[in-house]
Amino acid sequence: MNAIRASGTKPGHPRRGSGGAAPFLLVAFALVFAACSGDAVSAPGPTASPASTTATGAGATTSIVEPSTTTTTLPPTTTTTTSTTTTTTIAGMAEGEQLDGERLWAMVPGNDAEVDRINLVYAGWNWDSFDDFLAVAEGTLSWGGHAYLTTNGFPTEAGKEAHGGALGLFAIEPWRSHTDWFNVWYTDLEPDHPQAWFLPNDHPFGLDDVVVITLAIDPESYDPNLITSYSGPATFHFPRELSRPAEGNMFGHVIMNLSSTGPVYAMDALPHELGHAMFSLADEYVGRVHGFDGRFDLSTWPSCAEDVVEAEEWWGDLIGQVDPMLDIWVEEMLSAGIWPEDTDALEHYGPRVAVGFVDGGCYGVPGSIRATEDSLMNTNIPVLGAVNRRWAESVLALWDPAPRA
Repeated sequence: MNAIRASGTKPGHPRRGSGGAAPFLLVAFALVFAACSGDAVSAPGPTASPASTTATGAGATTSIVEPSTTTTTLPPTTTTTTSTTTTTTIAGMAEGEQLDGERLWAMVPGNDAEVDRINLVYAGWNWDSFDDFLAVAEGTLSWGGHAYLTTNGFPTEAGKEAHGGALGLFAIEPWRSHTDWFNVWYTDLEPDHPQAWFLPNDHPFGLDDVVVITLAIDPESYDPNLITSYSGPATFHFPRELSRPAEGNMFGHVIMNLSSTGPVYAMDALPHELGHAMFSLADEYVGRVHGFDGRFDLSTWPSCAEDVVEAEEWWGDLIGQVDPMLDIWVEEMLSAGIWPEDTDALEHYGPRVAVGFVDGGCYGVPGSIRATEDSLMNTNIPVLGAVNRRWAESVLALWDPAPRA
């Protein structure tokens, strides 16, 4: 990639606060809660794209709004009724404003703790510089829906030359079209160790529906077993049981394993981990080494079926569908200058994300079936796939947030 330069400015933020660590319960953690163990594996890139490319709302309905591309809109699983009622927008907090009574600052404009939203909280562990932590958290958020640029393992500073780039969380569906569903915060509190805020209710924040994203620098320095990013699963599992619990946190939390020498490189795994932590999506791995990794759970809703009969029942209506996010991915990478104009990404990935009956399931088990050859839950490409996306949007439809102004 040649001489791409970052532009733009961003508001200032408060320096790290002087508040002490908040009280919380220390627990023993079993790796059974860790939802994935191989997120550092890069997706195979299209043949005409550079090597650096391996780093990869619009309303509470489960239908996907199709962009101006040739892909097919997914059929909805719910219906909506047109209303003439005027929608009230919420101005909310300014970016960088502190939430009253909490060690939380708004990472994006329009946060409102009183609105029915999911609260994403970014925390750092073992960073030498709080400013570097914040730069990585903000720089890879893609709140405006566009790719971010990188230089030497960090987000590219304004006016500097970029060496690579990727789509951040809010450039990827379903987060992209559901920004009103989220408050995004950062905190200057640091957990005692990377796993301290891992279990659903083990965090010090007085908010509901919280997902803590701990950006941990070299966590293996604390525990040699912490060699990958991982997450706890959400409690949404099957459509007949799809509801919000009366109490308690239904979400898991995420621990990102980042290198001190290039923390941005592993951030492409964050949307994958949130697929577990928010939507209970399964890893869609085929055995990395031997083709079968010994997993026993052949059937995991919504994309990993025990056999063709179950797969037909779960996603037979979506056969051949391609998540429109594929077109958005290619368009964003081209617009940012990260991929060359002659990229064959659509031709390369189109068949790999088209819904079908892929033998071997999610864990290489003979006879089991998964929905797509590749996806966000497989090699971290920023395309959930039609089956997973429909389910994720069904989960998000349980919230009824007020739009930002």
